[in-house]
Amino acid sequence: MKRADILGAAVVVFVFATTAWAQDAEPEASRSLLDLVQAGGWVGYAIMLLSLCGLALVVDAFMRLKEKDLAPPNLVEQVHDLTAKGKFEEVLALCKTNESMLGRVIAGGLADGKLGLDAVREGMEHAGVMEVTRMRERNGYIGLIASVAPMLGLLGTVTGMIASFRLLGEAQGAARPDELALGISQALVTTCMGLVVAVPLMFFYVFFRIRITRIGHKTAAVGEKMLRLMTVVIETRQQANQKQEAPK
Repeated sequence: MKRADILGAAVVVFVFATTAWAQDAEPEASRSLLDLVQAGGWVGYAIMLLSLCGLALVVDAFMRLKEKDLAPPNLVEQVHDLTAKGKFEEVLALCKTNESMLGRVIAGGLADGKLGLDAVREGMEHAGVMEVTRMRERNGYIGLIASVAPMLGLLGTVTGMIASFRLLGEAQGAARPDELALGISQALVTTCMGLVVAVPLMFFYVFFRIRITRIGHKTAAVGEKMLRLMTVVIETRQQANQKQEAPK
């Protein structure tokens, strides 16, 4: 397991450990997670739903964004070896049967190989941009949830305070403390819930964005080396043909 995966797992463990510690810190006033959600009202349920979606996206990202799967080292070695030998058709066939990001990028470039090296370069750049954009869009949902959760918490805060002040305004005499506490509790709970969801998700959003950028750069580097090898092979073939065609 790489250091990045270990770091991500450590953050998940830290978040859950911190939550468990906070719940155990005051055993007499401890409340279940369902009680906290219910105290937050419909906003609390919305934040809980977002947290489940965010967790699913994080797990999915850990499974999908693996460098060894998106740019397999054995495929990199085979591509460079076959290209150095001038077996461009075999490289194309190999990449077409490979489901990795690197395979799709190289196959997208070599599909226009008959049009010249510039067409190959443009094809790989286009395929690479499409692959990176697709990964960033998926990761963008994590960032979206991380941004929306605190706003929902703020909305719960506002609605809870409105309910409390409305109760004060409608009370004929002194308002009951327990009734006031219900609105204030909703305000505080939803704010806390929004921040608890947003903080770790924002970390994972940046974490996966950096990983996507690194994988994209590695894929581009493999493609550039392949193009350089192709250039050498083509120039060598042209020089050999010129020598054969030269008059003796």
